[in-house]
Amino acid sequence: MNAILRVLLCVWLALQPDQAVSQEYDHLFTPFTPSHYSQNELRFLQLGLALEGHYNGLLDGAWGRISDTAITRYARDTFDEAPLEIHAALIAYLAADFLERDGWEIRYYDSLGLSFLIPTQALIEAQSTPNLLNYEHSKSSLNYSIGFGDLRKAEALHEYAYRFHAGPNPIYTVRKQGMAITSATNASGQTLYVRSLFWQGQWSTLMISAERQDAALLAAVAASIATEKYAQLYVPRGGYLFSIAATAADLLDAAERDGQETAVATPPRSSEEASDGSSSGTGFIVSDAGHVLTNAHVVEGCNSLEVNGMPAELITVSTSFDLALVQSSDSLGTQIAPFSPSTARLNQDVIVVGYPLAGLLGGVNVTRGAVSSVTGLGGEETTMQISAPVQPGNSGGPVLSDTGAVLGVVVSKLDAMVVADAIGDIPQNINFAIRGEAARLFLSLNSVTPVMSDIISPLSPIELAEQATKFTVFITCD
Repeated sequence: MNAILRVLLCVWLALQPDQAVSQEYDHLFTPFTPSHYSQNELRFLQLGLALEGHYNGLLDGAWGRISDTAITRYARDTFDEAPLEIHAALIAYLAADFLERDGWEIRYYDSLGLSFLIPTQALIEAQSTPNLLNYEHSKSSLNYSIGFGDLRKAEALHEYAYRFHAGPNPIYTVRKQGMAITSATNASGQTLYVRSLFWQGQWSTLMISAERQDAALLAAVAASIATEKYAQLYVPRGGYLFSIAATAADLLDAAERDGQETAVATPPRSSEEASDGSSSGTGFIVSDAGHVLTNAHVVEGCNSLEVNGMPAELITVSTSFDLALVQSSDSLGTQIAPFSPSTARLNQDVIVVGYPLAGLLGGVNVTRGAVSSVTGLGGEETTMQISAPVQPGNSGGPVLSDTGAVLGVVVSKLDAMVVADAIGDIPQNINFAIRGEAARLFLSLNSVTPVMSDIISPLSPIELAEQATKFTVFITCD
C-alpha cells in the first residue's frame, strides 16, 4: 500500500469507532472498474487523463487499451499504485476545474463539419493569414487556425506539417476517404496538428499548435475533435462518477471536522512575533501561477499576507493536514519546487530550507539531517520524523532529497519541555514533516498539479542550496 493511500486510509480510520461511517468510504479504495461508469463519465475521465499527459486517444468514452494504459500510468506516476476508484474522483476534479477555468466547452462548427474544445472565455481573434482564420488562447501558447478550399489547398497545409516536423519520433499521419490527419513536432518541442475533412463540397481544415509546455493541452483539444454535433463533457448528476467524487469530498470534510493535534508535537510557529503582532514563516512555489504551499498554522488568523514582500491571497486551508495554499498576483520567479516521485526512505539524507528566527537571522537558512522515522508521533502516517534542526519560522518550508526534490513540508517539532518534564530527559532534534504524498494530494484536490522531479543524480550541496532558494519564499502575516 503506497504512502498517499495510507494518508487517506488514516483519515478513513480516524473516523472509527463508528463502523458505519468507515464503511461509507471503503469503496473509494477498491480497484478502478470501467464498467461502473457510463460513456459520458468515461469521456470525462479521458479528458482529465489527456490533460495530465497520459491519454492520446479520442474523447469518445470507449474504454479500451489506450484508456486503461493511461489511467494505469497516472496512478503509477502520481501515487505509485494500481488505479483505484479514488483516483477517478481526483481525475474528475482536475477535468472539472479545467473546464470551468476558461469556460472550456465542445462546440460544433457546421462550416467545418467538426466539433472541438475551445476556451470560450479566453479565445482571442488573431491576425488572419492567407487562406486561414487564426485564434489564440490568451493563457497558453495554444493556437487555432481554420481554412477552406479545394484538395490542393488542404494538401499544402499537410505538406507544411511535413516540413515542420523535426522531432525524434516519426510523423503521425492518417489518410482515409474524405479525411486526413497529420501531427508533427519540431526540434524545439512545438507540436502542430492538422485535420482536414471533405465537407459540403469543399475541404475544411483545422490546425492547432502549442509549445512544449502546453503539449498536454493540445493533446486534449486534438482528442476532442469529432464530427459529432452534440458532444458534451459533463458528469451526470446522480451517476457513479458523481457519487465517487462526492464521497471523496465527504471523506476529506470528515477529516477536517474530526482532525486533532497531538499535544506534544507543536508547530515551530511562525517566527517570533514582532512588536506589532506580525509573524512570519516559510513556503515554496508550486505553480507558475504564483501558488505557494505552506502550513495552515502559518496563515492562521492573518488579516493580510505577503510572500517575499508582495501581497498574497489565502486560497484554501486544510487543518487536518496543516497545509495552506497561498497565491501571489505578482511574479515570484520561474522556478517551481519539484516533488519526488518516490516516498521518503528511512535514514535518507534530507535538507530543510526556510526562514527561521527572521528577526534574528534575517535570511534563508539551510540545515541537514536524515529521515529518522517514516511515520510521525505515535506512528501517525501523514507525517515523518526528521533530524534536521528546525526553529520558529521554518514552518511550511520544504524538506528536500539530495536531488532537490520535495519529500515533505516542515510542520512541527517535539516540545522538549513537555517531554523532559514527563521522562526526565531532553530530546534532541526530533522534528516532523508532512509527507510529500499528502502535500501532493492536497494540491491535486485544489486544482494545482504538482511538478514531478525527473532528476536522478544527486546535486552538490552548493547546487542544491542554490536551487532551493529559487523556490523557497518568506511569508509574513499581519
